[in-house]
Amino acid sequence: MPDAKIVKQATRVANEDQPQPKWKTRLVEGEFPDRQFDIEFWQEQGDEAIFRAAWEMVELAEAKHGRKPTLQRTVTHLE
Repeated sequence: MPDAKIVKQATRVANEDQPQPKWKTRLVEGEFPDRQFDIEFWQEQGDEAIFRAAWEMVELAEAKHGRKPTLQRTVTHLE
C-alpha cells in the first residue's frame, strides 16, 4: 500500500442567528490538501467571524503565558 495521507477536516459553522450549527467537511486522500476549502469557509463566515476567531486565538496564546491580551498603543508627536 503506497503512503497515503488522509486528512479529515470538519469545521463547525456557528453564529448567533442559527440555533443549530452546520458542519462543513472534506476528505482528502493521497496528497496534502490545498487551501481552497479554508478560503471558501472563511469567506462564507464574513469579517466579524474572522476577527472573532483571530482574537480568540490571541486570547488563547496570551493565556498560555499567563497574560491578558491588550492592543498596543503608540503615541507619536508631529509638529
